Amino acid sequence: MERNLAIKDLKTGLKASNKKEDVINAIRHRETRKIPYQLDLTHDVLKRLTAEIPSIDFEKGIGSCLALERNESFQAVGEDKERDMFGVVWRKDQTGDFGVVDTIILTEPTLKGYTFPEPDEALIREKCERLTSVENLGLFKMYIIGFSLFERAWSLRGMENVLTDFILDPTFANELLENITQYNLKVMDIVMEYPVDGIFFGDDWGQQKGLIMGPALWRKFIKPYLLKMYSHAKKKGLYVCQHSCGDVEEVFSDLIDIGLDIYNTFQPEIYDISKVKKEYGKHLTFYGGISTQHILPHGTAEQVKEVTKKTMEIMHENGGFIVAPTHAIPTDVPTENILAFIEAVQNQ
Repeated sequence: MERNLAIKDLKTGLKASNKKEDVINAIRHRETRKIPYQLDLTHDVLKRLTAEIPSIDFEKGIGSCLALERNESFQAVGEDKERDMFGVVWRKDQTGDFGVVDTIILTEPTLKGYTFPEPDEALIREKCERLTSVENLGLFKMYIIGFSLFERAWSLRGMENVLTDFILDPTFANELLENITQYNLKVMDIVMEYPVDGIFFGDDWGQQKGLIMGPALWRKFIKPYLLKMYSHAKKKGLYVCQHSCGDVEEVFSDLIDIGLDIYNTFQPEIYDISKVKKEYGKHLTFYGGISTQHILPHGTAEQVKEVTKKTMEIMHENGGFIVAPTHAIPTDVPTENILAFIEAVQNQ
C-alpha cells in the first residue's frame, strides 16, 4: 500500500518545468522556484527498479533536473574484464559499476613505450547528440569527463607509485598529468561544439578525513592542471562542476579561486553542512547532501524524507544547492528509500 501511494504521488508530481532555469538560478545564488534535484542509479539498481516497478521510468520519468553523459568507453576482454580507452584493464568481478585495475601499465616513471590515445570523436559526438537531443530540452546538460586527472594517473601508474612520483620524480608526474590534461582538452573541444551547459570533471582526491596527497601536493600537482581545464570551459561560457568523494574542504578556497561553480559530492557524514554553507555558499553550489553511506541504505523511508527535507531547509537559502544522493545509488539502498527521496524532492 505504501509503495503504491508513493508511486501515485510521483506520477501526479511530474509537472513540466524549465529545470535548466532552476539549476542556473541555483548556481548564480538566486532563489529558485524549486530546489533542483538529481537521482543517479547504478546499473544493478536501475535493473532492479525497472523489474519491480515497470510503470515508472527511473531514468527519464522522475523529474531530475540534469542530463548527463559520460566520456568513458570500455571493451570486454574476456570474462569479468574490460579495457578502457587508455588501455587499462579493469576487473569487474565485484559489486559496483567500477572495477579494480588488473595490471599497471606504467610500471616505471616514464612514458617511453606508451602512446596516449586520441579521443574517439565519433563516440563523443554520438554522446553529445544524445545529451543535447530534444528529450533533454529544458534540462541542465553536463558532459562528464571521469577519471579526469589524478584518478587517470593512478589507473595507469598505480596509486602508491603516483604519490611516490610526486616526491621522487616530479618531472615525470607533471609530464603524465600534462598529457592527461591535453587529452581532456581535446575531448572538450569536441563537446563544446554542442549546446551543453557545463563540463563535469570526476576525480577523487579525498579520504574520509583530509586529502589523499595533502593540500601542499594538491596545489603543486593538481591545481595547475585544473586551472587549464576550468579556464578552457569558461572561455566558452560553460559552467564547471567538480566531483571528488571525501573531505576536500582544505582546498575549497583554491577551487573557488580557479573558477569552480558546482562541487559534488557533498557528504554530510564528512562536512558540517551548515558551517560549509555559511562559509562557502556564496561562491559554490553544492550538489549532493543525502548520504549513500548512512541514511539511504540504513534509515527508514520516513527518516529519508525527514533528512532530505531538513537538508534542503539548511542549504536552499540564496540558491547554491542541487539536492541528490552523494553518489549513484548502490545496491544496498532499499527501493522504499529511493521512492522516499524522490517523493521528498518532488513535493517541495
